[in-house]
Amino acid sequence: MDYRQINSTKYIKKLSELYQIQLQKQKYDLIITIDRFAYKFAIKNYSKIFTNEKILFTGVEHFSKELARVYNLEDRIYGIIQKLQIQNNINLILKTMPNIKKLYIINDRSLNGNDTSSFIIKAIRKIKHKVDIEYLRDETLEAFKQYFNKYKKDEAILFVRYFNNPNGKFYKTNEIIQALNEFKLPIFVTDDLFLNKGVIGGAVVSIENIGKITASKAINILNSTVSNTKITINSKYDYIFDNNILKKYNITLPKDLENIIIINKPQNFFEKYRKLINSVFLVSPLLILIITILILTLYSKQQTQKKLRRRIKFNKILLNSIDNPIFWRDEKNRVLDANKSFCDLIDIPYQQIHQHTLEEYKKENKKISRVISKLNEYYKEKSKAQFSILHNKKVEIFYIQETNYYDSNTNENAKVTILTNITKEKELANQRVKQTQYMVQQSKLAEIGEIFSSIAHQWKSPLVAITALAQDLFYMHNINEKEEDSYHIKNIMLQVQYMNKTINDFQEFIIPSKQKTIFSLDKTIDSLLNIVKHNLKYNYIDVNIKIEPNTNLKIYGYENELMQAILNIINNAKDALLVNENNNRKIDIILKNEEDNLILDIIDNGPGISQELQKKIFLQYFSTKSKGHGIGLYMSKLIIEDKLNGKISYRYTKDGSSFRIIFKQFNKEDNDENTNS
Repeated sequence: MDYRQINSTKYIKKLSELYQIQLQKQKYDLIITIDRFAYKFAIKNYSKIFTNEKILFTGVEHFSKELARVYNLEDRIYGIIQKLQIQNNINLILKTMPNIKKLYIINDRSLNGNDTSSFIIKAIRKIKHKVDIEYLRDETLEAFKQYFNKYKKDEAILFVRYFNNPNGKFYKTNEIIQALNEFKLPIFVTDDLFLNKGVIGGAVVSIENIGKITASKAINILNSTVSNTKITINSKYDYIFDNNILKKYNITLPKDLENIIIINKPQNFFEKYRKLINSVFLVSPLLILIITILILTLYSKQQTQKKLRRRIKFNKILLNSIDNPIFWRDEKNRVLDANKSFCDLIDIPYQQIHQHTLEEYKKENKKISRVISKLNEYYKEKSKAQFSILHNKKVEIFYIQETNYYDSNTNENAKVTILTNITKEKELANQRVKQTQYMVQQSKLAEIGEIFSSIAHQWKSPLVAITALAQDLFYMHNINEKEEDSYHIKNIMLQVQYMNKTINDFQEFIIPSKQKTIFSLDKTIDSLLNIVKHNLKYNYIDVNIKIEPNTNLKIYGYENELMQAILNIINNAKDALLVNENNNRKIDIILKNEEDNLILDIIDNGPGISQELQKKIFLQYFSTKSKGHGIGLYMSKLIIEDKLNGKISYRYTKDGSSFRIIFKQFNKEDNDENTNS
């Protein structure tokens, strides 16, 4: 009825008027009031709100017959007087804390509080000579928090109730609980509302029990079976304590207390699992009988199956140890068994494919689709036993072998399929072919080298003669003529020396490298450009070399072969640039490091290569030029990737063609490893 929040004569009057309107057409058999305020309100407003209904009050500590007589309701009043155990709680506190010097009793000034106050004052008179008692009724919860913010071992609190302060402020239950938890003194209570909320406990009245007693009496009144005693007194209480709070304040309960209930008490194993233990003992004889029968049955089966399981396990281990994919299928193409290699090949776990057909996964798994397709081709034509598939991030080649067999255990025909991995054998065969091609080409280069060596030797003799003749001419003339011709003779000598150096450089280039060496890529490129610079200059081609700062330019490999590979690319760039205007022909050579690699980019601003031809430019005998032989770029790829362990690629840019060559940077550890090997 909110009287704790709003308690005024005006409010009570308005409340009476409201109930008159709400209940004027309602008929009740029994009116139940649950505290002192509700009881007095029902009595005083009975004639306005009710007609002939009976009233049952509860939660009241004091009953006034005079009040019922004044309103002529003596024959309609029934009730339960609830006695809070004020005296018993005080006696309990004195026993529990024999050294206590001061006891605080907290009780508000509500109607219920006023009813209880008389019992509190009576109890104080009995023990005031034993202990100092302070009866608190006119403070706020905030004041109590400050008042009890320090622990004192010889002080305690008896908390009765405190829902309203003298100013009329109503405290909610959670506000009271919060305050009680901030108090630093042990708190005893008279009912179980705040048990397990930070209080010790005490001789407490169960609110739930009051409700049950009230409900029972209400039923008896409605059934007209109530005894002659209309007003009964409920003095039932229990000693209930919170184990956690007892430990907190190191309080030991008196030994003479009987029927104590301890909450939050640690349970031993048997208390914790008592229901389970009882259930086990009840059903254990039946369980033992069932288990015995099962053990005897299983033992006989285990002995029979033990050898079979060992054999199956051994076969499975043996099967999974085979690197080649193997699988069994029955007449309906269901997979009876498969080894780990086959499951890895098709990317499906064994549990998923077991007892299922491959066709069930054909749509969602491209690998299975390819295996099925190749098996069908194999069934039509046995010669098509070889197929390739992407496995372990690379293309691998397998050879199909299949055998039919009869399973005597199931009386069914089945077939075993073995996919033999022949990738390594194919790679070795391809490597042998490449090596043969490389040796043929090397032989051709060696022959060309011998021819040019012979030409160089024959060229040197005339050059020597030219030199001698020029010198003779110089000495045969008179002094004036000598001075006049000296300039031209010196130029002849310089040209002869340059031609001789060019021949020597060409001879060194044409001779194949016999062993790997450590060389600097920028110097190699300079030597190469020195050979072809006149050809490039004659065709108005600018060559720009850019080296990024701190670039490691060292390579371990065959220098002359690399010069040949780069020369092929530069010659191709030169031929492509001839379609450009004379003032718009350039080749950019860029050197830089990326991670552990040395990158060589050769970029020209020619017309580039069409996308459909880009995949073919490194093939043997393929050329985009009308009179090309298709050997240059093929040899460049062969030398860079097979002899130097590099990588060459082409891409078209907005400016023209770009060839990228990737080498592994040279470092001392690599050199030591190669030297030791």
